[in-house]
Amino acid sequence: MQGDDNGKNYIAADKAAKKSMIISATIVWGLVLIPATLLVILIPQLGTAGKVILAVTWAVAVMYVILVPHIRYMRYRYCIDEEAIRVKQGIAWITEQIVPMERLHKIEVSQGPIARIFNLSTVRVTTAGGDVGIRFLKEERAEEIAEALKKKINDIALAERERQ
Repeated sequence: MQGDDNGKNYIAADKAAKKSMIISATIVWGLVLIPATLLVILIPQLGTAGKVILAVTWAVAVMYVILVPHIRYMRYRYCIDEEAIRVKQGIAWITEQIVPMERLHKIEVSQGPIARIFNLSTVRVTTAGGDVGIRFLKEERAEEIAEALKKKINDIALAERERQ
């Protein structure tokens, strides 16, 4: 899915990204809720207050797992053009990271365990001032982007050598 934003052609995350986000959110909340539930069950002194807090936490977790991955997916966009790499993302606050092409130093493709299930990868671009990740890319697309950016880095380096 592509969209025009301020004259730039932003590209949406791969459709599999939403499933990956849902599974990630479920795992994180599960790591909180399973021990919390066991504590309330095993420690009766927590009483009604413990059960109410646990019930509210479960409700928040369910709402989070249902809503947040959908919002994250809908708001995640990236754009790569001749001038810069741009990544827009956020839930309540939308941030845009812009990395000028001439500042690129290192390109890395990575894949976490959940992303691997969905054949998704991240292209991490490192600059002198930090890094930006283009996430939720199909593995093949990530490799294409990484190769194109490596070529761009080499072209910029050659052009600078020729100027000196």
